Amino acid sequence: MSGRSEASYIVHDVLPLFARYGYPSSGDRDHVKVNDVPVYRPSGGKSGSKMDIVYYYNGEPLLLVEAKREKRSHEKALVEAENYLRNFPTKDKKFAPSGRQPRYIATTVGREIKFYHHRFDVSPDGLLKQISEPINILTFDELLEQYGLIKGYKPKTLGPESFRKDFLNELAAIYNTSTDGRITPDVIKNVSWHILNYLGNQKTYVNRYPYTELDREIFRQEHAKDLHRRFDIIGSLCPAIAEQFRSFILRAFQGTNLNQYLTEQCVIAFMIDLIGEIKSNWKVIDFECGSGGFLSAIAGEGIALENILGIDIDELPFIVSKTYLALYFKKTGKSETESIPIEQSNGLFSRRNDWDLVIGNPAGSGDYKKDDIEDVLKNLERDLDQNGKDDKFSEYNFSIQQAVRSCKVGGRICLVLPEGFFSNSQDEVLRKYVAKHCKILAIISLPRGVFKKGTSTRTVNSGSQTTSQKMSILYAEKIRDVADGEGIEIDNTKLGYSVFLANISKPESTAGSVCEWLEPRLNMVLEEWKKWQSEKHLSELDDSLLKDAYESQRNTQGKRKSSKKEDKQLRLLSEEPLPTKEPKKVKSKVIISKALGGLFKEKKKK
Repeated sequence: MSGRSEASYIVHDVLPLFARYGYPSSGDRDHVKVNDVPVYRPSGGKSGSKMDIVYYYNGEPLLLVEAKREKRSHEKALVEAENYLRNFPTKDKKFAPSGRQPRYIATTVGREIKFYHHRFDVSPDGLLKQISEPINILTFDELLEQYGLIKGYKPKTLGPESFRKDFLNELAAIYNTSTDGRITPDVIKNVSWHILNYLGNQKTYVNRYPYTELDREIFRQEHAKDLHRRFDIIGSLCPAIAEQFRSFILRAFQGTNLNQYLTEQCVIAFMIDLIGEIKSNWKVIDFECGSGGFLSAIAGEGIALENILGIDIDELPFIVSKTYLALYFKKTGKSETESIPIEQSNGLFSRRNDWDLVIGNPAGSGDYKKDDIEDVLKNLERDLDQNGKDDKFSEYNFSIQQAVRSCKVGGRICLVLPEGFFSNSQDEVLRKYVAKHCKILAIISLPRGVFKKGTSTRTVNSGSQTTSQKMSILYAEKIRDVADGEGIEIDNTKLGYSVFLANISKPESTAGSVCEWLEPRLNMVLEEWKKWQSEKHLSELDDSLLKDAYESQRNTQGKRKSSKKEDKQLRLLSEEPLPTKEPKKVKSKVIISKALGGLFKEKKKK
């Protein structure tokens, strides 16, 4: 027995195992190839090795089998099969007419069979990798069904997980041509355009449109058509599908400077809860909308799409957010997809000032063309304090001004901003501008790591990017209109009102997704926020408790004298319970500030 050739062993021992499950016999040369399909080198050209078994149907490869004799291991067989699959002769029409490799692997050791679904997935570092997922043994008919090849096959509707695993990752692989598997912005853009075009044109897009993004690689077009033949995307549409799309974008951008387009879902949900009641007739704008996460959350509160507007200057967030909302709200047909309220333009050009809610995570000054500055300054001010000097302004100068101007009196502003805005001396004028026109309701400091790359910190004249910028949430109510050239003189006596301030420190462990460790902390702050709002009078709060807790926190730093910088920072929420002189419990560890005055004290020049 041991002296038999490999081919003889496969024909007489292995193929009969598969025949029990309805697979073609060795005599069916059209449907089974034994030691016939060549293995190519990564650099190109045949390696000289050949695959043990490949099952075919209508000329297309379906299943690769790596056969080992007894006393071998399935693990080694799988590694070898995966290598063969990666180097499948996809450019040889004899073995792969449409340029596709099999999506299933089987390994045999003696008479034992194991099956695997070979698919793509996005790794934590943003790489598109191929993985082999163990599955139950498939009969030949079941294998054909997985490919949509059985008679009378109807495209499958997809749940959220299968949409990501079986459709979205596969579509990304079609558009990914990088050698290292990196999901580039072009991949994201093309995947988004593909989905949006399909939603708008459906079968017309699949059958007739030229797939201009794939016009030089026909086999990739065929692969895309195959996906739409097997899966009913239109019938699968729902908010959970959209969230999987956005999650895919998030994972692809994680740790890159493209992360500026995304805000974690738990942060978005927290900001919505922070605002509280959102009336159905409100008009809401996000003038640097990124991936559209804030807009979908707002629409989920019952606001009609026609009362929502998202704007972004860059093409990538524009197409991502439009695709996301199309999936979320089940928009199909060209007229419906074109009506989605996302505009590609500079949000700072907007002159409307009737928005009930301005929300978002502005990326900073963004990309400006030379002539843009003058257009921006028709609406916004460079010299806020009217001192005749061309003052240096922060990268968020225009974005914050636009938020204040866009909002109607009585409306709300809820933004993610760099924490430096609340303490940097160069932002003093901007803080006064906000305080003059708005009542600040809450400031929530987020820990580092929520934004892996922070957000863009580009200025008009030069650009920079921080690797892990610390951000805060500003929540305010607009109380007076902005008059051009009025200056920013402010009555400090009017700043004595109380503001909800909280600082969430970074935990010792940030294992898992950001929301896994951040959401419980956000919920704790939210609970205390709601409790604080319910107080009829702030005087009912225990002032001694507030003072003792603050002093206890300072004392944990040691007996050294704290720096001026430390005194100015908003460190009002501790990771651990703050001890007090009396055995009083501070459940949420949130401390209420009594005034804003400290935010507007200019630093003395040395």
